Formats: sequence, C-alpha cells, structure tokens
Amino acid sequence: MFAAVSVLILFITGMKPDGDYQCMPCGNDCDKAAYDQPGECPHCHMTLVKKSTVMFKSIQPTEICGHIAKHPEVILLDVRTREEFEGKTDDYGTLKNAINIPIQELESRIAEINDMKEKEIIVYCSHSKRSPRASYFLMQHGFKNITNMEGGMSTMKDNSCKK
Repeated sequence: MFAAVSVLILFITGMKPDGDYQCMPCGNDCDKAAYDQPGECPHCHMTLVKKSTVMFKSIQPTEICGHIAKHPEVILLDVRTREEFEGKTDDYGTLKNAINIPIQELESRIAEINDMKEKEIIVYCSHSKRSPRASYFLMQHGFKNITNMEGGMSTMKDNSCKK
C-alpha cells in the first residue's frame, strides 16, 4: 500500500526518484526531492536546478569546533542579519572570527570575499534555512571549497568556538 501511495505522489507532483533536478537549496526537506525537468519546486517555489550544480559539503554542529581547531585558516561566513549576528534577536551566539554578510546582501557584497574563492569557507545561519542557499550561490560564483553547517547555530551545543 505504501509503495502505491508513494508512486502516486511522485506521479502527481512530477517528482522522480532518480531525476536530474532538485530544488535550489533552501534548507527544507524539498531539497532532497528529485524531478525530471526544470521548473519550480511545488513546495517552496524555488527554482529547480541540475543536481550536479549543488556541490557544497555539509558539516554537523557537533563537528564544527573540532574542525575549526584543526583548520584555523577556515573562513566562517555568518549569513544571518546583523541583529542576529550581534545577538539582539536570539541567544544562539556566533563563531569566533566570523564574517557577517547577511544573505540579503550577499550578492551586492560578494566583492568583499572574492579573494577567498580558493579558501575553505563554512557558511552558517540560525536554522540552516539561509545557509544552503548562500552556499549554492557561492559555488555558482566560483568559490571552490564551501561547507554548509547543517542545523545552524540554534542546534549548536558546543560553546568552545563561540564568541
């Protein structure tokens, strides 16, 4: 019964388990859905993009402080708003030495980080809804080594690498 319902859902939505397209990363479950043609995600309305263009890596919040300790040259890019970054709207904190460029300003401020295209950059936000989109954007603009922190600062328990 479950298999029949799954096939029906795939047929109705146009999803295909092995399709070549996926939702432009938005941080929602629809990022994992596959489609057989370009268009718009029926769930979040983001553009469907070729799976092969989504090449950034992921890191768990439980791994971040250890990774930073082993790779002190890593660039930390916080794409939350200035107010979030400064702790005015939540108490999630921020990572030491992070650069803050809100997702809404990333396109207009990309020149500020263009010289970092070859460096490892870990992108994060509060709940990992904005950071996948920012990670995809950076990859599309020639950045080579992008990692998205899954779950965001709201799920990070280790305070050893926070400000």
